[in-house]
Amino acid sequence: MYRMKYTCNAESYATQYVSNCQARGLPAHTHPGYKVNTHVLRTVATTIAGAAQNAMATWWGELARFGMRSNMMFYDSEMRRGNRNVLNWSKMAWWNNKEIGCAVRNCGTFYYTACMYKPGGNSVGGHVYRVGAVCSGCPKGQCDGQALCRW
Repeated sequence: MYRMKYTCNAESYATQYVSNCQARGLPAHTHPGYKVNTHVLRTVATTIAGAAQNAMATWWGELARFGMRSNMMFYDSEMRRGNRNVLNWSKMAWWNNKEIGCAVRNCGTFYYTACMYKPGGNSVGGHVYRVGAVCSGCPKGQCDGQALCRW
């Protein structure tokens, strides 16, 4: 897995995504090369930071709630699991993600969060990540102090 970098470009796409408070999203051509996770928090009893934390916890929690095969292979069946899927988690965790950027908007009666990931994964037949020793997939000498690959 690569260490992701927070980029202004990804944040700009995320900001555009949430700007009109339309939770149905935007077409992929509006954020080329990125995949998006979105989250609607139907409360105003929080902060922008709280809404962002809730979105991240919800997406990351999909793996614990719904599970995935132990080989971390992304099969076509992952796309057909209805509401019991790990599609947001896998976009976050995909092995070759290099960029991330997020935005949260207070839409009056709800908070709308979007995060962009590049490339974002969810490629059928690919691995979310390769199961193995930490940094075993990094080019020689490219493992950082937190067990992630440099790029």
